[in-house]
Parts: sequence; structure tokens; C-alpha cells
Amino acid sequence: MEILYKNCDLEKLQLLADNKNKSGIYCWINNINNKIYIGSSINLTNRFYKYYSVNLLMTRKTFIHNALLKYGYSNFSLVILEYITNKKELINKEQYYIDLLRGTPAEYNILNKAGSSLGFKHNKETLDFFLNTRKLSKEAKENLSLASTGRILSEETRLKISSNASQKRYKTYWRN
Repeated sequence: MEILYKNCDLEKLQLLADNKNKSGIYCWINNINNKIYIGSSINLTNRFYKYYSVNLLMTRKTFIHNALLKYGYSNFSLVILEYITNKKELINKEQYYIDLLRGTPAEYNILNKAGSSLGFKHNKETLDFFLNTRKLSKEAKENLSLASTGRILSEETRLKISSNASQKRYKTYWRN
């Protein structure tokens, strides 16, 4: 049972309301050049809100994000290919539709394989790299600081931050 939204600009509110708390496979269609993008989400409304966020589109430079910015929502149709109740089947169904539509100009999909970080766990070495090895640039540190400005912390959180900071500050390094 496919559901078609012919003009994603005019039908935005209906699209968001119809897909509230639903999981499924969707397909963006560029009405000008017929290029498509096939995707899936365990929460379609949240995913579509992200597509309608211009700020998010400008920070993520994927083919579909760039196309939505370039052509505008009014030049895109959206098809809900299938609603999925078993969330474990989501990626398999997405792959099914990517394979089914392989001959079409699916040029907005970066990969020909469906995939997502759903359920992915980093290994210990990667987590160690993120926590201890990776150094942030000055700009990244400033952005993190700016994001935290004005945030109100509980007394318990302040004590934890203080305790962790003091432990790191006074580490002793021995040379052999």
C-alpha cells in the first residue's frame, strides 16, 4: 500500500501527521530529473522533520540534502513504500526496494546497500580513541563551549564535573 505526496511543500503538515509514530520505507522523487532516494526510519515523522530542517540540510552534505536545498520541496514527491511493524526487518526491506529500483536513477543514495547505525556498538578500541586519543580543534572546543552556554546544572552534576576535572588535572606522569 503506497502513499504518495505529490508536492512535499504543500503537503508537509499532512505528511508529518500521517506518519506519526510509524516505521517504514520511503522514497523521495525529484519531479524535475526523476532521481530518487530510498530510505527507512523507525520513526518517520522525526526523520521527515529533519528533512524539513534547512539548518540540518545545510550541515549535512549528502546528495539528497543538497537536492532538497537546490530544487526545493515543491519539486519533490514522497512515496511511503511500506510501513514496517517489525523494526528488525526495516533494513532488509529497505535493501529489497533499493534492489527492486536498481535500474532507475537512484542517484541520491550514496550507497547501494541499505544500512544504518541501528543497534551498532563501537568496539573498545574505538571508544578509547574517542575518549582519550582524539584531540579536538580549537574551533570544535569553542562550538562545544557555546552549546553549553546558559545550561543549568544540578549540584550533583557540578560535583561530578569538579571531581573528574580535579582528578585529571593532578595526574602524575612518570618517566622511565
